[in-house]
Amino acid sequence: MSRSKLSGLLGVSIVALVAAYNGPAVAAPPPAPKVSSFAPADDLVGQTDEYVKDLTESVASEQDYKDAQEKVAKQSNTLILMALALGLHDTDNQYKAAAPALFKAAGQLAAAKDYAAAKAGVAAVKAALESKGNATELKWEKAASLEQLMKQVPLVNTKLKRFLKGPRFLKNAKETAGYTAVLGTIAEGAMADTSRAKTPAEVDQWYQFSGQMRDHAAEVNAAIHAKDRAAAEKAMKKLAQSCDDCHTVFHKAALGK
Repeated sequence: MSRSKLSGLLGVSIVALVAAYNGPAVAAPPPAPKVSSFAPADDLVGQTDEYVKDLTESVASEQDYKDAQEKVAKQSNTLILMALALGLHDTDNQYKAAAPALFKAAGQLAAAKDYAAAKAGVAAVKAALESKGNATELKWEKAASLEQLMKQVPLVNTKLKRFLKGPRFLKNAKETAGYTAVLGTIAEGAMADTSRAKTPAEVDQWYQFSGQMRDHAAEVNAAIHAKDRAAAEKAMKKLAQSCDDCHTVFHKAALGK
């Protein structure tokens, strides 16, 4: 066999080995809809303010941080996606220009491993809210810890269900609308992280389940804004089903939680 043919065969073999090592090719996520369709800007802005306030209290002292370290991890990773949504939003909002800096600062906070780093991270987040940047730098991509996002979802969902009942439905509409906007944002932001999918078919399922969660959260949001509790309850059932369907494939231990 000639040296050139041998080199060619070796090259093909190396490419095949690299492809096998990296796993099957992953199809790109479907194009994201307009952010306003699942997370109204005002709802996200309100939740951003609440997260920053909560995070500030969580690093008020070293003991506060020790007590809230897990919460900081969940909230900071969620804030990464909220920054993306605010920057990519199709309507102007208070933090649209600040979104690139907020995205970066939230990532810094999410990476914090001790009190000093967390305190500096929160300070960076607060400073970022006043910055002016270029939102064209942003895109929907794998940017936050999927583990922390999935831990945040049931916490937000629990508060949402609690405030949809009885007179709280109208009284706490601002909060519940914000919670649904966060859930929709998590669903869209998590779509790019297909790490739990083992096959191309599972990748497609991941995209499908993420889209369903986003769209059902948007239905709840619309019902809250319309002051239609019956519609909100109906949409909540669909939202819960989309989560259970996803857990059946990707995380059976979480079924029903």
